[in-house]
Amino acid sequence: MGSKTAPAAASVTTRRSIAGMIFAMALIESLSGVTQGYLNPILPALGPVFEIDDPTINGIFLISNVSFAVLTPIISRLGDSYGYRLVLRWSTGVVTAGVLQMALWPSLWTVTIGVVMLTCVVGFIPLMMGILRVSSPGHTRTGVSVMIGMLMIMVGAGGLFAGIVGVTSPTLGFWVAVPFAVVAFISSFLLPDAGVPTREGIALGPLLACSLGLIGFVVAVSMAPEWGWLDARTLAAGLLGASLLAYWAKRDYSANQGKRFMDLRMLAIPRIRSISLATFFFGFASISYFGTNGIFLHSNPEKTGYGFALSPLMIAIVLALASVLSLLSSLLTARALRKFGERATLVFAGVLLAIGFLVMMLAHSSLAGYCLGFAMFNLSLGMYQAGTRSLSVEGVPLEETSTAAGLNELALSVGIAVGAAVVKLISSASVESGHISESGLQGIWGALAVAALVAAAASARYPKRENAGVSA
Repeated sequence: MGSKTAPAAASVTTRRSIAGMIFAMALIESLSGVTQGYLNPILPALGPVFEIDDPTINGIFLISNVSFAVLTPIISRLGDSYGYRLVLRWSTGVVTAGVLQMALWPSLWTVTIGVVMLTCVVGFIPLMMGILRVSSPGHTRTGVSVMIGMLMIMVGAGGLFAGIVGVTSPTLGFWVAVPFAVVAFISSFLLPDAGVPTREGIALGPLLACSLGLIGFVVAVSMAPEWGWLDARTLAAGLLGASLLAYWAKRDYSANQGKRFMDLRMLAIPRIRSISLATFFFGFASISYFGTNGIFLHSNPEKTGYGFALSPLMIAIVLALASVLSLLSSLLTARALRKFGERATLVFAGVLLAIGFLVMMLAHSSLAGYCLGFAMFNLSLGMYQAGTRSLSVEGVPLEETSTAAGLNELALSVGIAVGAAVVKLISSASVESGHISESGLQGIWGALAVAALVAAAASARYPKRENAGVSA
């Protein structure tokens, strides 16, 4: 009897330990979701509190976007070199310090610095994917689906909580993230110390070229709609950024035995290349739309001819309810990848996203019709986020897991920045009496639908495999 029950007990223990690890990762990722969601209702309301104008508030959002892009490859690369758990603890620690700083001493400077510290959440998923892939590679897809599901639901919940708490004073909304930060920091100590750090040094030249290049590029695409695409500042930032990124790509791709920042040779792997391209256009077509969605729902149809005159709180409630759909689709993604295949699942996500925009375009005069299109949007959002992240590390060596995941996160961040610039360009070109015209909204929906179809086409190039090599 003993010989038969012992393996069963060991199996139960293993399943429990894996479930506990994924649960701890979900708690950590909840901090990422809250911090990405709770700033949206808080920052626009800080103008009267800090006596700052709208351009200053937009500047804080720009700093956040730039930090996301710059820190993504850096934190991911540090994880492969110095250990996933160690770098994860430092990342959660920095985010926790930023959250507490903003809640305890809210001011323009502490908020600006805190926003930069909060962007360290970009490393959470790449680092935890490294731990998960080493500890239990067969559960990587399931673990990622759970983390993305938590991310999606907490982005919506974070905005809703901050909107409710900050009704009387916007700065009170900063306290929403404090309990999540404490729980996440504690949870980072409960994860196993998986993998052996490569201890490979990081080439300073390519690192600086990548970082400064991303700053120049993101600033150019973010500010071009305001400065003008042919403005000297836009051209200077864009050309400098593109030149530095080209230098970085050449150095890191061609480096043989020397030090490099990131091994870009992994892009030669067809599945990594197709996933990176698909991720770029998925980000372009989806997350860049959230600002326009809020504008549309808040618009008074008597003044603009469209919209439903929803209050900020009602918009937060709509986003929170929609995030439930993203949660459900992300949790089902691992099963869909296994049953229908990687290519079919991602192509479906792209087509569903495009159809969602077409429904918004055709039925936006009805709240029910618009919500139907937005529901498709959110179902696709959860599916592609879980799917692309899971597949971004398959086919690369274990010691490069975090770097590969970080490369995918970078593709997403840049795609979002470019998509937001295109949306702003269309918006600026179609302003009537201070509002986006209805034809301008149609143009935005149409452009994003095309980008979603491009994401589906890129996904269709994901190579089929006889054996995916994963189970859950």
